[in-house]
Amino acid sequence: MAVQKSRKSRSRRDMRRSHHHMEVAELSIDSTTGEKHRRHHMTKDGFYRGRQLFKVSQDD
Repeated sequence: MAVQKSRKSRSRRDMRRSHHHMEVAELSIDSTTGEKHRRHHMTKDGFYRGRQLFKVSQDD
């Protein structure tokens, strides 16, 4: 089994992790309501690709 000979420095570890950053989610605008939502997700009102999938209840 391969075992490293010496410990990796903090600098080399951080350089390897430089590509692990978070990305901003892409947003789309629904054609019916005009609401912004994440791509391939429905809106808070229950719309997806211009169609209403289900009614959202307004329980408080």
